[in-house]
Amino acid sequence: MMTNQLTGKRRCVMIVEPDGDYGIRLADWLAAHGYQPVLVRSVEAALEVLSDIRPDVVFVGRDHSEFGAHIGIGEILVLIQTLCADVPVITIMDQGSEDLTPSVLRPGMHQLQVKPVAFTQIGHMLQSEVTLVTA
Repeated sequence: MMTNQLTGKRRCVMIVEPDGDYGIRLADWLAAHGYQPVLVRSVEAALEVLSDIRPDVVFVGRDHSEFGAHIGIGEILVLIQTLCADVPVITIMDQGSEDLTPSVLRPGMHQLQVKPVAFTQIGHMLQSEVTLVTA
């Protein structure tokens, strides 16, 4: 079980994923592997929830096209990183998606993967991030 050694609670993973089916399958997989998933379908919902909870890791999934030209993935990451300055972020993007500049990706606090990515690989990334944060 993935517990926080200080509090004894399961590690909280916020999942920001507009694809409901994928988000639920990922949340179920994480719960089965000892995490406490918090699934939201939009960045707006994530920003509201982030004012109430403190996740150990934030997972930003695949396609955020609901924002169209209003906001890109880089801006989404900056917003999340502003609210959770020391929380690792894992982003899974479609091939050919918006290019992310190194200034958006905080060294040591962000992992970027291109799909398809197996849930087991996401689990390894989460474990790696949790280990780095608690070391």
